Amino acid sequence: MNTSVNNAYEIALNDLRKCYTEKGILAGRKSKRYSQYWARNSFFASMGSLALGDLGQVERNLQLFASMQNRKGMIPNQISQAMKPRYKIAIGSIIDSTALFVIAATGYARKSKDAEFAAEIFPKARKAVEFLQSKDRNNDFLIEERVFANWADSVLRFGNVLYTNCCYYKALLEFSELSGMLGKKQLSLKYKRLASKTKEKINGMFWHGNYYLDWIDIKRHDFFACDGNLLAIDWGIADREQSQMILNKVKQHQMNKVPLKTNYPLYPVWRIPPTLLPLMEYHYHNGFSWLWLGCLNAIALNKVGWHNDAKKELKSMAELINQNGAVHEVFDDRGKPVRSIFLKSESPFSWNAGLFVRAVSELQGKQGKN
Repeated sequence: MNTSVNNAYEIALNDLRKCYTEKGILAGRKSKRYSQYWARNSFFASMGSLALGDLGQVERNLQLFASMQNRKGMIPNQISQAMKPRYKIAIGSIIDSTALFVIAATGYARKSKDAEFAAEIFPKARKAVEFLQSKDRNNDFLIEERVFANWADSVLRFGNVLYTNCCYYKALLEFSELSGMLGKKQLSLKYKRLASKTKEKINGMFWHGNYYLDWIDIKRHDFFACDGNLLAIDWGIADREQSQMILNKVKQHQMNKVPLKTNYPLYPVWRIPPTLLPLMEYHYHNGFSWLWLGCLNAIALNKVGWHNDAKKELKSMAELINQNGAVHEVFDDRGKPVRSIFLKSESPFSWNAGLFVRAVSELQGKQGKN
């Protein structure tokens, strides 16, 4: 293994485990904001934990969020260390947390082969996918959401958002597998068909010729957002030809100069809350770079067989980690962790650390230390 990547892997491994507690996986350790249990952070981080074989930690995190599921089936977006859950923003429901719970739960069940856990978590997962289905208000196999309702919650988007619907598709598919693990053949077949219809709908509605467009409300918005496009590759929504076109789009706009920018082109000023406009936060979900996206890019490059490009992406991220001696949350155009009066890049940051561990594991077969 490349020495730089090996060193960064050890840092990421340690940073991920720094975020472990007896109850779950924290988003970070430094700031009050991130020293909490954030659903999407911990579920993406779990991908790295599973690669390390830290099965007990993933199970504890899943049990924590399952215990806070509300009567509608929603998984909280955040749980404070005082064990107070938060399910919504002021405007509406956070949807991706619930989808990622199903994905993480099935991933754990598949890796651990723990039949008892699968049976225990099944009712929670079923309630979660039923909640997700309730957000398809017009029964077109796509979820509708209100503004600021997914991970990029500083960008004004609503309607059918690519990222959220990729998470929805994967949750349906994973729940089908979870059902199959428990011998529930009819239910498994039902959700496999639903997943297939959602995949077909994503490809029919979002595909824009050489990438998936960002979102659809009363019209189609053809921004190129890395989150949904790369998840579409990772989760098999995009075929090989589509995947190659998406990855070429990343190269075309040099979005991987600092792996990896959120979107191209930048969203217009009026789509960002006006209080952020004079601040660096304006670019937080609008042009800054995130390692978790870079990791998905490396994984996708490897998946289509562009192994040398994948290794270059991995090395580029490793250099950022090694320069700072930690896995940071978000970077500016110069490759520096963002530091301003109101925004300081969190480190350690479990989401990025977990996906870097997963990327190294998949590309180079690296195993963690117990």
